[in-house]
Amino acid sequence: MINIVLCDDSTEFCNRITKLLKERIEFDKKIYLFNKYDDRFKDYIENNAKQTIFILDIDLKNKDTDGYGIAKKIRKLRNYDDEIIFLTNYTNMSPSIIKHKIQPIDFIIKSDYCINDLLTAIKKGKEEIELREEETDTGVLIVYENKALYKLRYKHIIYINLLENSRSVLIKMHPTHIKNELYIVSSINSIMKKLDKRFFQISRTSIINKDYLDFADPYEKRVGLKYNHILEGSEERIRELLKWIK
Repeated sequence: MINIVLCDDSTEFCNRITKLLKERIEFDKKIYLFNKYDDRFKDYIENNAKQTIFILDIDLKNKDTDGYGIAKKIRKLRNYDDEIIFLTNYTNMSPSIIKHKIQPIDFIIKSDYCINDLLTAIKKGKEEIELREEETDTGVLIVYENKALYKLRYKHIIYINLLENSRSVLIKMHPTHIKNELYIVSSINSIMKKLDKRFFQISRTSIINKDYLDFADPYEKRVGLKYNHILEGSEERIRELLKWIK
């Protein structure tokens, strides 16, 4: 899943573009809307570690900063791990200093017909993020199943679950993986210690990969994952999970 942040001071424009993005973007995404640089936006930039495509109105009417100012904050706090797209009302708005310092994907002229240009830029941003993830995602869980050794990339692990009345652990993999699931003898706690921050333990018996999360319901004590997986968890742990993914 890729996060997309849209910041524009026109609520009507935000709602219209968001509707079109939801209709026309086929990959998994979560869209966040902001009309200004406020505490909520500041909190996202500082605390949401998910790589993001930021779509910023460079002419933002904000008392503290405009879209360029927000982009500088993003680059300062988050380095160059995210992609930035600028929206502007001016046809000649692409100064070299902004290109050099911010390295945006594109400057897009705001209009009723800018959605195609925006979709093209978002696609490019997604490809750049996925390329970086492929280059840097070296996390591997090494396990043995029936004496055969497997090196499981973290990004391919959907969830890990201790089987009832057993010492066997089920590792559920992405559908495209050579093995859809593996069964090993281990403990949830020992496996959790080997994993990185994308994983979260929702109960004594289950670990999920947050990148596959669809929903989390503390009242029903259930967590839904992509590819139609539903796991039970504790209310306390699911509430904690929701804090991490806000």
